[in-house]
Amino acid sequence: MVLEKFDVSITNASKGMALMLILWHHLFYEKPEEGLFVFQTALLAKVCVGIYVVLSGYGLAESVKKRGLDVGAFYKRRLLKLYMNYWLIALIFVPIGAWFMGRTLSSVYGEHVFQGFVIQMLGLHMFTWVSYGYNATWWFMSLVIVLYAIFPFVYTLTKKFHLWFLALAALLLFVPIPLVNDWIFPFAVGVYLSFKDGFVKMLIWFDKQGKWRFLTLAIFTAFAAWYRQNGWLFDSIRADAFFGILLILWTTELIVFSSWAKRALEFVGAHSFNIFLFHTFIYYYYFPTFIYSFKNPLLIFAVLLGICLVISVGIESFKKKIGFDKLI
Repeated sequence: MVLEKFDVSITNASKGMALMLILWHHLFYEKPEEGLFVFQTALLAKVCVGIYVVLSGYGLAESVKKRGLDVGAFYKRRLLKLYMNYWLIALIFVPIGAWFMGRTLSSVYGEHVFQGFVIQMLGLHMFTWVSYGYNATWWFMSLVIVLYAIFPFVYTLTKKFHLWFLALAALLLFVPIPLVNDWIFPFAVGVYLSFKDGFVKMLIWFDKQGKWRFLTLAIFTAFAAWYRQNGWLFDSIRADAFFGILLILWTTELIVFSSWAKRALEFVGAHSFNIFLFHTFIYYYYFPTFIYSFKNPLLIFAVLLGICLVISVGIESFKKKIGFDKLI
């Protein structure tokens, strides 16, 4: 396989893979009764966050390389798009929860309903008393907003200092910065891979292994998975930049081999942000009994994914009708 460019289609397919890992993780990471394999893979599937962070750094850097880094325009464009999509999902699902599912704002925020909800809609909740707030999965909004805010600095420092800045970012893994310290490193790694065309170079290196490349990739992946769960120092989520990159490489190999897999993963990836924002309402807050009634883990996963895709397609259709993209 000779890959000339790690392009948007591969990035979207990788997001699709990460979205499926999110669903698997959330469905079963607290379900040891489903068996050792399901439980352990669900714990490993938390790498989905690392994958998104690496891809975010990579994608933002690729965009800026083409457009140039206009900090004001960057913040306006990126934050507006992020907030508008976030607020639309909240506008749909919070009233449903408050009016029909018994999840009222006062039951979440207590006496400070207005302040709590506004803080959460600004994405600042994880740095305040609100904490997880109305939807636990929305913790990621607090992270991604900070990463977007520091991106111009990460981009500039990575461009100037290369591996030296990555070394500094790795040291920050051990500095108690609230929420962000675990994710600056994989974010910077994504930016660095953009500068160095790193994904293509890694795939070329594996391709040179010939028929042994899959065995080599499997050994690396198995070791990364084991080390994530059992290692020291750079273990647990600190290892997810490396583990996540290996899973991205597997995804790339798959979609180059299979056009069907490429279309399927790209389709899921195109809906990944919507589904990330609302899937917890479906499987956890609103309809857990229904979702888990299917008993078999694969069937439970397939039902949740199918429901989420149908809902997301409907949301995207609604956005087109109201000219949502034009508003952004």
